[in-house]
Amino acid sequence: MSEYDMIENVAGENTATRERGTSVAREYERVVNTFNKVLLFKEKIRLSFEHRICELDNDLSRIEDQLGTLLRNIEIYELNISRSSVNLEELLLEETHAKESYNSMLQGTSIEPKEILSVVEELVDEKSIHGTQASMENLIQQRHHFLENLNSSFQKLDNDLQSINTHQTQMLNARSEILDKKRQALEKKIILEENKRDLEDERQMLTTDLKISNKEEEVLTLEYAQLINKVEGCIVLGSDIDRILFSALTTFDD
Repeated sequence: MSEYDMIENVAGENTATRERGTSVAREYERVVNTFNKVLLFKEKIRLSFEHRICELDNDLSRIEDQLGTLLRNIEIYELNISRSSVNLEELLLEETHAKESYNSMLQGTSIEPKEILSVVEELVDEKSIHGTQASMENLIQQRHHFLENLNSSFQKLDNDLQSINTHQTQMLNARSEILDKKRQALEKKIILEENKRDLEDERQMLTTDLKISNKEEEVLTLEYAQLINKVEGCIVLGSDIDRILFSALTTFDD
């Protein structure tokens, strides 16, 4: 091979090598950019999943606290409802007894208040003492006394029945309010439990997706690191080549 041919051969290899180096550099840059973009995207996904899972944990904790409060309130409502039922039964017994006494007095049976019995005893004692000498005036006076006490007894029963009725109304109203609060609490409990299930399902799904994404990120990072290590190992230059390159660059810069 002539010297001219050797020069032409070197020139051709120079051009081809530079073009190939540029092409390889562009391809390597494309691969690097692709890895960087994908790994950055994976990092954003991981942080987004972790942030959302943290939010879900806080929401679930808050719902648990709300459910605990609701359950305690429902227990209190049930206790108060039970107590009100007992109180209403007691009031019903008092009402029944008062009405029986009322009817007995109206019918003139032996079931009479102590005040009436006391008046009757006074009349009997008065007759025993004075006999037939009791004046009409005394009898009329005693009759008035008897009727006043009888009316007083009826008035007392009226007041008792009115008081019982008032207490029953108040108790029923209070019981109705408690039942309404219990109903609202149960409805809210159902909603919270549904929300809890939805959040738990979402958390489970995100946890699964996060594991998959982390596995992919791990594989990509490992592959990228191996690629970088290979390139780093290939671009280690010998001392002679390094000297020639440095000398040429120095001359070129001058």
